[in-house]
Amino acid sequence: METIEVLTIRKDKEKLRRIANLMKTIGHPARLAIIDLLLEKGRLPVKEIHESIEISQSNASQHLKALENLDVLRSEREGKNIFYRIHKMPVKTLLECVNHCDEC
Repeated sequence: METIEVLTIRKDKEKLRRIANLMKTIGHPARLAIIDLLLEKGRLPVKEIHESIEISQSNASQHLKALENLDVLRSEREGKNIFYRIHKMPVKTLLECVNHCDEC
């Protein structure tokens, strides 16, 4: 029988709130696609992001801002372009786990 590690996040209300907010925010298909794309490519401008995942630039910008507000992404301005990259790499571990979940 497999041993399951017991999580006690329910005892830390602030951590519980942060995790729930993270899961809710990254749970949108476009945001998952953005994270996946940036994990693969590294650093990209908004134009390449929205074209790659086939959504409007304004829609991409809204999703990018939501991920940046959670500190998952960082942005850097170079001239007229804004480039985004993954800031918190544990999000990669989270996505790998969910991607390989046989029961999902």
